[in-house]
Amino acid sequence: MLEAAAEQAPLIGQVRSFLAWVGPGRKLTATGRIGLADARHLVELLDTGGTIDPEIGGRVFKTRSSEELAYLSRIMAWAKTARLVRVTGTKLTPVKKNTALTDKPLDLVLALLEAYPRLGRPLFPRNTWRASLVGDEFTDLSQELITALLRNARPCPLDELSGIACDLIEARYMLAGLTEVQHDSLRRTIESDVTIAMAALHVLGIVVLDRQAGSSELTELGRYAVRRVRGMAQPGDPVLQVRVTLADVDDPPVWRRVVIPAGYTLGRVHAVIQAAMGWTESHLHMFRIGGREYGPAYLDEELETLDENQFRIGDLMKPGDRAGYEYDFGDGWDHELAIEASAVADVGTVYPACTGGEGACPPEDCGGADGFADLKDTLAGPPGSEREEMRAWAGEDYDPAYFDLTAANAAAASV
Repeated sequence: MLEAAAEQAPLIGQVRSFLAWVGPGRKLTATGRIGLADARHLVELLDTGGTIDPEIGGRVFKTRSSEELAYLSRIMAWAKTARLVRVTGTKLTPVKKNTALTDKPLDLVLALLEAYPRLGRPLFPRNTWRASLVGDEFTDLSQELITALLRNARPCPLDELSGIACDLIEARYMLAGLTEVQHDSLRRTIESDVTIAMAALHVLGIVVLDRQAGSSELTELGRYAVRRVRGMAQPGDPVLQVRVTLADVDDPPVWRRVVIPAGYTLGRVHAVIQAAMGWTESHLHMFRIGGREYGPAYLDEELETLDENQFRIGDLMKPGDRAGYEYDFGDGWDHELAIEASAVADVGTVYPACTGGEGACPPEDCGGADGFADLKDTLAGPPGSEREEMRAWAGEDYDPAYFDLTAANAAAASV
């Protein structure tokens, strides 16, 4: 069924035809673009909808470069990004090791989806009057949009996806000085670009884009492909519910409950813990499971740790088991990992998931559990220079009791 769905995706047929046209190689212009004579042929061959020398209002506008043919340029850029073709000098040639993908539609979908976040600018129109911040931030933004689609069992409103894009862009750019008119123009451009991003996934068979309803929804092929590309659990795969508790910290305690695919390596489990807890991966770490120690392969040989990327948590632990995880050997943050339950992944859940927790993550380099206790006492104490100094160091808004489940879940889901 998935192979059939991949076979029917419009982009798959277009990419196949494009690769057949490339053959052993095609000459490009001096600027590395498809020549206009070839572009004229490809527009018809691939049915891109582009028009050479369009007539508008009785006036003919000469096409000066194939770059003006947006959809054709996108197909070439996507094929290059997926390493199906490469440009060598002024010649476009196939990447031989990937030529077999043309006979494997599902694998071709996976290759193109994996390349999708790296497409960036070629996806979006830009000129003297139009920039695309969505295109500039597409590597991260595309992942946020796809994660939102995964979380929705039903069609996801385009307004919701545009909101995610606006939030990410506003967090990365200083937009406070924009006028109301400029803000409105930026918002409309972001909305347009999010729709373009969804349209690209639509022709790949990953989503169904309903412009009239203003929504986008992952197809069955899309849910499978996204999970495959991200190395996530597929429906029916085993998952483990793990409680991660920061040792020797109370008032309030700091813990997280995460659901992790049993097939995750310890290296990836480390990334989940960091994300859900709120750590910044600024220090070394180590697992202690069943009397053995696991860590990154680059750790000093004197530590005699096993390579964490060679061992899966589901092979080492089962419900009822406990293990240790230490982060920052200087501050010595010890965490207890308790496997509370096992289950199977369901269709509507994005894994990893953070399903519960309490307490804010301590600031990095605050001196371990004792230093954190002192910091909390100071922040809760009477006003004074020391309190103000520590508040400025920890962050004006830092609250040891604050825990944002939505943020923790979003962070964990991105691993």
